[in-house]
Amino acid sequence: MTDPKHLHDLATPALLLNWPTARRNIERAAACVAGREARLRPHFKNHKCVPLAQAQLAAGGCCGMTVATVDEAAALVDGGIDNVLVANQVVGAARVEQLVELASRATVRVAVDAVDNAAPIGVAADARGLEVGVLVEIDVGSRRCGLPAGEPTVALVRELADVPGIRFDGIQAYHGHVVGMPLSIERDEEARRSMEPAIETRRRLQSSGIACPILSGAGTGSFQVVGSMDGVNELQIGSYVTMDWSYKQRVGDAFDIALSILATVISTRADGFVLDAGVKAIAHEFGPPQIAGQQDFVVSAFDSEEHTVVDAPGHRLKVGDHVHMTSSHCCATCNLHHQMILHDGDDVVDVWPISARGYAV
Repeated sequence: MTDPKHLHDLATPALLLNWPTARRNIERAAACVAGREARLRPHFKNHKCVPLAQAQLAAGGCCGMTVATVDEAAALVDGGIDNVLVANQVVGAARVEQLVELASRATVRVAVDAVDNAAPIGVAADARGLEVGVLVEIDVGSRRCGLPAGEPTVALVRELADVPGIRFDGIQAYHGHVVGMPLSIERDEEARRSMEPAIETRRRLQSSGIACPILSGAGTGSFQVVGSMDGVNELQIGSYVTMDWSYKQRVGDAFDIALSILATVISTRADGFVLDAGVKAIAHEFGPPQIAGQQDFVVSAFDSEEHTVVDAPGHRLKVGDHVHMTSSHCCATCNLHHQMILHDGDDVVDVWPISARGYAV
């Protein structure tokens, strides 16, 4: 791309970030933890854009970044970010070696839920004369990875004390089932209820003389509630900076949609039109995309790789016109693009790379 100045200069489909809106989202999140024990640990998997991560950290209220993969951690460490949590289990010799190499250059922690998971990391770290900090993951309702709260977690922590190269740094308790719930009093109650066993487990460890510096969890849909609970001090808030139409329904007025995909009208008829963006440009796990600012325009077909069909009786669009589309899943949409175009109105502000797309071997 040759230094675009305006949105109409862009080749489409193009991933856009409304920079004033994104900056406002960042500032709102930082304000939510002002004066609290809990700090934000924004989730890089949302956008995989190192300059955007740097902007999140620069706004304050953060203790570091969260990632989903070791490749994402590498992008951040290579970008100068020195405090990263890999919030998943890392398994396999190649990934373990990559993790430990990163831990030699920055503070890189990782989630574990078994000795078999932690031991290879310890062996690789000990061989380098290092210790890797681990967070023991508790299953608080997502039924994914993690141990039950209470005695099973305490028992694993005690076992980890005998693993060279491993340092127990705390607990991870992510309630994915809660952040997917609709905005409601019931969701807030479930957020509190699900975190209570993790908080109690942390207290139990501390009362038995085992230091537990970190309890990390929550998400965009629950961080304000969880951040007010005594004992939780890291909030893995992710989608807040970009948002999508699906998540927007779950957070209300807390954050605004900053992410869109610019598409071009390539064919028209009296009752609708076709755009040059399909499933290879826009993730749709939670529903088809929407046309921004046009509630009467309905996406009627979204099953093609490079096309979207829109029903829009009475529209006045012409071939070559641009349309903004909003995805139902911002995180997976960012992963489909090589770069993010920052804009303020119709003016292009900057072009930032999307790092750690897909998987490297």
